[in-house]
Amino acid sequence: MLQILIAKTCLLSYNYCMTIERRVLFINGSSRGQKGLTYRLSTIVAKEFTEMQYTVNYLNLVDYNIGWCKGCVSEDARLCNPSECVKGELDDDFRDIMHNHLLKYDVMVFLSPVYWYSPPAVLKNLIERMTSLENANKMLDGKIGGFVVTAQEDGAMMTILSLMGSLNDMGFMFPPYAFTYSVGYEDPLKDSEAVLYAKRLARNLVKLHSLVKRSEWR
Repeated sequence: MLQILIAKTCLLSYNYCMTIERRVLFINGSSRGQKGLTYRLSTIVAKEFTEMQYTVNYLNLVDYNIGWCKGCVSEDARLCNPSECVKGELDDDFRDIMHNHLLKYDVMVFLSPVYWYSPPAVLKNLIERMTSLENANKMLDGKIGGFVVTAQEDGAMMTILSLMGSLNDMGFMFPPYAFTYSVGYEDPLKDSEAVLYAKRLARNLVKLHSLVKRSEWR
């Protein structure tokens, strides 16, 4: 069980106080799990979150069985909903990911290496399965997101924009400087600009988290 740190944040500009759960989910789309360069760069972001008293949890997609999206929404939009998305051959680990991670966390950081100028298939497939949450009742509205990306050649920004566009259309919001990426480094922690952006990413996600409530965006 995660220990949830609760903080009350008074928003004077909105004249009310709200309670936020100071925790963040890192969704790791690397096929190498916690052995890859993307995970290594994400540790800078995680450390910054920890210093701001956030609990950090990693979800390594490679450890889960997530069946391929069937594209139900193109046949009949009514079939694309959380209940149908975990029936039959789709009764897989997405059920656990949906209920115990995606719907419980308000702040998420997506980790993506670049495979052929785009996100890995396992991460892309997760987002496609998340369509059921967006299509049914806008269940992801007001979630806060950021990105950690590494690449050996071109494609880092293409990957970020691809992920950001899809997630924003699902209801995610992003702060300024919502990403960090490193290209061509054997050790991304030696990329001083990537490290700077990693720290900035964590701080800005926390700032945005303290300023908004999900219910306002429904």
